[in-house]
Amino acid sequence: MTYIPVGANYAYLYVIMDAFSRKIVGWSLHQTMQAKGALEALNMALLARKDISQPVIHHSDRGVQYCSWAYVQRLRQVNATISMIESGDPNENAMAERVLRTLKEECKLARGFLSFSSAVEAIEKAINAYNTVRPHASINYLTPHQMHQRKRKPRLRWYPYKKVRYGNVQYEAVFR
Repeated sequence: MTYIPVGANYAYLYVIMDAFSRKIVGWSLHQTMQAKGALEALNMALLARKDISQPVIHHSDRGVQYCSWAYVQRLRQVNATISMIESGDPNENAMAERVLRTLKEECKLARGFLSFSSAVEAIEKAINAYNTVRPHASINYLTPHQMHQRKRKPRLRWYPYKKVRYGNVQYEAVFR
């Protein structure tokens, strides 16, 4: 979640990103910090899933929105593994911090908006550009949308991989 200046106040942008493809798969701009905005972004992300048989790991900070009963119950409904940072250190959630910085700086969302509707319109355009136009070095210079569409995910050359097991499922996870 990040703050977006709207008029004399702030609105709150909630973003859900697929960690492997870097694609923003769910988002919501809300006028309050209540869990409702985070839940809208989560529901958008869950509706966008192509293969619901694949497990979900949801990583976030320990904000009250992500610890709320409604949010946790929604994650439990889809059998998501819940992962949260251990401290308030933003480095523990570096991917989210990076995508929010990109949206605010490169897509100019930090400049502020006169109205809530103009902010929603600009955010929708910014997220579309982030997903479909901007290539990322970390995903072999593909756009997040291109990476997300691949059936077979390529190994990224410069990240160390380690096999990890969650329950009966084995993953190749990236460790930095």
